[in-house]
Amino acid sequence: MGSIDRPYFRSLQTASWRGVPFAVTGATLKTGRRVALHEYPFRDEVWVEDLGRAGRRIALTGFLLQDAAYGGGDVIAQRTALIAACEAQEDTGTGELVHPSLGRITAALLDFECEERSERGRSFEVRFTFIEAGNEEFPSLDIATQAQTGLSVVAAYAAIAQDFANRVSALLQTPPIVGEIQRTAQAFVDNAQSITQRATSLVSMVATLKGNYGRFVGEFTAVVKNPATTIEQLIGAGAKAREAVTQSGKVLIAAASVADFAGMSKAAQTLVTAVQKANPDPNQAIQSLAALQSETVPQERANVPLTVANADVTAMLRRSTVTALADSTSAYAPTSYDDAEALRSTVCDALDAEIVSAADTKDDGTFEALTTLETAVVLDLTTRGESLATMRNVVMGASLPVIVLAQRLYQDVSRYDALVQQIDPINPAFAPVAFRAPLA
Repeated sequence: MGSIDRPYFRSLQTASWRGVPFAVTGATLKTGRRVALHEYPFRDEVWVEDLGRAGRRIALTGFLLQDAAYGGGDVIAQRTALIAACEAQEDTGTGELVHPSLGRITAALLDFECEERSERGRSFEVRFTFIEAGNEEFPSLDIATQAQTGLSVVAAYAAIAQDFANRVSALLQTPPIVGEIQRTAQAFVDNAQSITQRATSLVSMVATLKGNYGRFVGEFTAVVKNPATTIEQLIGAGAKAREAVTQSGKVLIAAASVADFAGMSKAAQTLVTAVQKANPDPNQAIQSLAALQSETVPQERANVPLTVANADVTAMLRRSTVTALADSTSAYAPTSYDDAEALRSTVCDALDAEIVSAADTKDDGTFEALTTLETAVVLDLTTRGESLATMRNVVMGASLPVIVLAQRLYQDVSRYDALVQQIDPINPAFAPVAFRAPLA
């Protein structure tokens, strides 16, 4: 084919398989899509399901010739070398095929035939069938860590509700006891509303709008952008979030006023979930819920029954809050391995406090559920954090603008905003000489 002096034929390459050349007289290429045909009774149409691109099959017909122009030499030696190339055992089972018009291809040999005829003399006719090969891949086991956290959250809520009902049902439902339960719930609701008020302020939410409002506006929401959102929509969203918390609080207080312990647990879950969703992003939700948990502490009352009632209700509310806190981690996107590690430490400290409390009060169901939840959170954050860059100590010879540091460290000035958040300089034009930044 290469002997004809025309542009097309001059562009053809000498065919070879694993380095052994041969002449080509014809070639076919079979390709397309892999499909599954679904046929149903009494339906004239066929549903065709696409399963991806089909493997490209290449068939070549050619010959080996004594002292041919492609430089083969003795035809018997050519055939011996070609047979050896076809029968060679490779680790990957593939080899390099040079196709006259397609060029170099990594392929696997499916079939080879060599025919000799007496009337053709010093030549052999050869036929190949190849399939284009891809990279070697094996199935891998990946655990859906974020989904596992969600399942553990559901189980934790159920265990908390059951243990709370078991403990408070043993208390005498006298008016003073019921009044203390209601007062404890009211204090928790007031605190939740106060935290939500701060979270839904425009100062916290405005950073979600398109544009750059500076690092002191919406410290935790700078990376959450909603270009289609307006100020009016933010105001409406904040009002809606505050109303959801208010209504959930009213339900909790109403259940507490009639000693509906099952209703209290359900209302508490709804309330902490409303606080969680009221925050513009998971990072701020984690900050809000951590504050709500730390500020909800048992109080010493006038007598033992009232103190016990306060402690039991407070424990249920704290455990519900920390469960929502753990739930927020599944939606949080760590910026580095160190960020994931810091979040894991924060959440585990909060969970550990409630796990120890559950063990002290012999609430076995809550203890096991929160322990399982902590394991899921650790696994999730560790798995996602391992794929991220770690932090390093950076020392520069002089104070430089952060945008210059972004170019020097990453050759990418678009990393400026993230680097400003990480370094937190007094003025972005004068970064400190020593700071910590991601490796890449």
